[in-house]
Amino acid sequence: MGTMDLIITVTLFCSVLKAAVAFNIESDSWKTLNHSDESFGYQVVQRRSDLLVSAPRLQYENDKTGQIFQCSTDRCHPLFTAERRAAVNMSLGLVMTLDPSAQNTMICGSTIPSDCTTTTRYNGLCFEIDSNNELVKSYLPATEECRTQADIAFLLDGSGSVAGDDFRRMKTFVKNMIRTFLGRDTQFAITQFSFSPTTHYYFNTFSTSNWESQIDQIRQSGGGTYTARAIQNVVDDVFSQQRGSRSNVKRILIMITDGESQDRQNLPAATQSADRKNIIRFVIGVGNAFTNTGAKQELITIASQPADNFVFEVGSFDALDKIRKTLQAKIDSFQVGSFGALDRIWETLQAKINSIEAVAKTNNGPLTILGAPRNQNKGVVTTVFNEQLRDEIRPFQSQTGEYFGAEVCAMDVDNDGVTDLILISSPMYKDVDREGRVYVCELSRLSVVCYFDNPSQITTLRGDASVRGRFGSSLAVLPDINADTFNDLAVGAPLENDGQGSIYIFQGEGGRKINPTYSQRIAASAVQSGLKLFGISISQSSYDQSGDGLPDLAVGSKGKVVTLR
Repeated sequence: MGTMDLIITVTLFCSVLKAAVAFNIESDSWKTLNHSDESFGYQVVQRRSDLLVSAPRLQYENDKTGQIFQCSTDRCHPLFTAERRAAVNMSLGLVMTLDPSAQNTMICGSTIPSDCTTTTRYNGLCFEIDSNNELVKSYLPATEECRTQADIAFLLDGSGSVAGDDFRRMKTFVKNMIRTFLGRDTQFAITQFSFSPTTHYYFNTFSTSNWESQIDQIRQSGGGTYTARAIQNVVDDVFSQQRGSRSNVKRILIMITDGESQDRQNLPAATQSADRKNIIRFVIGVGNAFTNTGAKQELITIASQPADNFVFEVGSFDALDKIRKTLQAKIDSFQVGSFGALDRIWETLQAKINSIEAVAKTNNGPLTILGAPRNQNKGVVTTVFNEQLRDEIRPFQSQTGEYFGAEVCAMDVDNDGVTDLILISSPMYKDVDREGRVYVCELSRLSVVCYFDNPSQITTLRGDASVRGRFGSSLAVLPDINADTFNDLAVGAPLENDGQGSIYIFQGEGGRKINPTYSQRIAASAVQSGLKLFGISISQSSYDQSGDGLPDLAVGSKGKVVTLR
């Protein structure tokens, strides 16, 4: 063999090896679309000859938020057809989905403001456009009534470490909170804790006629700080039917404390009891005690999860009122999520979908799969057939704030025209070493079977170990990309690697199943330097735009859309 033959052979071998390592999708970016607005790429829809990309946070007029762009492989322009019909500040493009058969695209926004007494509620509006970007139909749901149905219990630290003036400031804070919710179908209870808890007013003994004087009459107990005992008492006694607690409204506990508990070993059991009753817990830590790691961890243990959205820390009791409006807004809107500095511009991810939809093809007709990730702060998936509700699906051991149903996806693994699997994501599910999972459920006639009653049979997809990953924030069924006749799946994890993001490829296989071990992980750093939140969206349709005869993959990130071959 000559030297030139050897070079050619080695080069060919290395090319094959490189293809094998990359497996199915080239990690190098083929085309990149950019925009100065960071929300560009929040949703992406690949059509046969172009892309639709949303920028739901883009303010393009004084009262208009959210633009849709029609993009070729190298340039974009605003899609004025949809914009002219956009409502005031609706964040157009929070949701986009394509019907591949008709090539019609549904474009939705869900932040049309409706002013309420202490907060702003939001409604949604959707447009359906055809392949020529002409309006087919618009959908506007009914306005939500401005009211807060809730049972709110206050748990006040009355231990000896709290000064008398500070205890009075605590009561003033409680009065200010109650004042804003009065007349809105909201009930209140007040418990003080020290060595043992004392409930001063239950839901059915709290009088709305002289409530301020009732609170003024509460006297501080003094003594130790037995927090777990107090939480358990509130769960068992205060939030009970006998004490006037209602089962069909929000259940909220607001706890204020100035230091560590003396029964911390019992805190996990107490909070688990609260979770079982769907009691959402906001915790306010006051003073310098919480600079201590152990004290800080107590607040995290007590609060609902993710703790970032349920723990408040203030330097003194004087500062309590500064957080009141924020706390009121959280109770009103009930946004469950963790909004760090990196992904703050994407905070509407938690609210982008009140109902995620997928349509499964069955031998009996279409079955609609609806995800409601904020339902009871844990999430639920329901199925609808012939406009009749069929099943309601929840994990048996769900976590508060896991966002079950944040994405739902119907997958025909073997290309026979009938849906085989329903994929349901919980991007904020907390494992020991990672965040997010996707449940693989089977479709049996008109029933979605997830085997939640038999943990040994549950199939889940997970990403690599990562403190914050949000694995499952996006799901997309891919055409057969490895020529084994089975369709494949892409899953986005946009917060992996300190917010750079990743996507994962899972293979469909024989027996109408999916291999739970991913075949390829594409990290943002391998695609292009500087990418953030790569995988926040993945086009649920794939077409050949590179001209190589194979489908391409369009992936959204912060301010960019990347097309991979």
